[in-house]
Amino acid sequence: LYNTQFPNKVDLLINTMLVNGKASGRRNTLLSFKDAPSSSLIRFTGAFVVFYCCIINFKPKPIKKIGVSSLLDLPLSVKDVAINVGSNIDPIMLADKKYGPCAHNIAVEPIVGYKIPFHRQLSVLPAAVSSMPGVMSMRIYNENGVSSSLAKPAMTDYWNSEESRGDGRLAIVPVITLSSLLNSIPKRINVAFLMTDIQGYDFMAIKEARNTLKERVTHIMTEVWYDDVYTYSGVHNDLCRDWLPLMTELGYTLVKTAYEEDMQKLKTRCKKQLKDNPQRPSGKEHAGLSEDNAYWVRNDVVDQPFPEVVSVQEYDPGYAEEEYKTCV
Repeated sequence: LYNTQFPNKVDLLINTMLVNGKASGRRNTLLSFKDAPSSSLIRFTGAFVVFYCCIINFKPKPIKKIGVSSLLDLPLSVKDVAINVGSNIDPIMLADKKYGPCAHNIAVEPIVGYKIPFHRQLSVLPAAVSSMPGVMSMRIYNENGVSSSLAKPAMTDYWNSEESRGDGRLAIVPVITLSSLLNSIPKRINVAFLMTDIQGYDFMAIKEARNTLKERVTHIMTEVWYDDVYTYSGVHNDLCRDWLPLMTELGYTLVKTAYEEDMQKLKTRCKKQLKDNPQRPSGKEHAGLSEDNAYWVRNDVVDQPFPEVVSVQEYDPGYAEEEYKTCV
């Protein structure tokens, strides 16, 4: 009926409301389709048709979301930051005088952050880092929880089995991603150094942040494993099998490790490892402890040295109060 007698919505509205030669906003007699002749107009209440037409023509406007900024409210004087993920009680601080009193440092520590000494150039974020945000259980191991992890140890050893120390007890911790942390830092600020030591989750955290990482960070230090040896179960963190392919793809160069500066020797070692074991062995087969710290530099600044850093306990830059007052 609508399509044949009323070619558009306006005609339907006018013809329906003009009952007996006058507009009506009151209820009129409603004929059923069964009783009404094909040529008759079906009378609707004018108010109903107005409502109906308004509904079918209604185009909702998008709701504007009101929220707070996702960027950290760091002073404009902050030009450089260092990030230490898994700092335990001794996070790093940018020590070179060129960074000045306004440089800032961020320690990410889920277990013993409350034990970190206060310093005006340091912020402590009490969280763990993984590939997905959320809430997880973390197992606490070793003195001051230094070996605590979201994963279980691959084997029982001296650092994870002392009952008097409370090894193995659980803590519930908030979990963030590395990309969310990097994206929260205003882009005007240079991320001078990123250090991770998160007990098997280093590779997972870096891989999640891959796109943001290569845009924001030039110098990185990560904890890595050798020879397919697992410190923790259920996670991958091998230098040769995991790290070198990913970091090469992202445009980083491995310049040294804590125990090896001859990179050609290290590449030969990796080649042999992958040849001898084309398939990754399981954690049960290769549980143990074979760790190192790897130093990566983005290819476009590969000649630039790593920034000088010291632990917060050793940090004594000698800045006067008047110098700190300029950090606004």
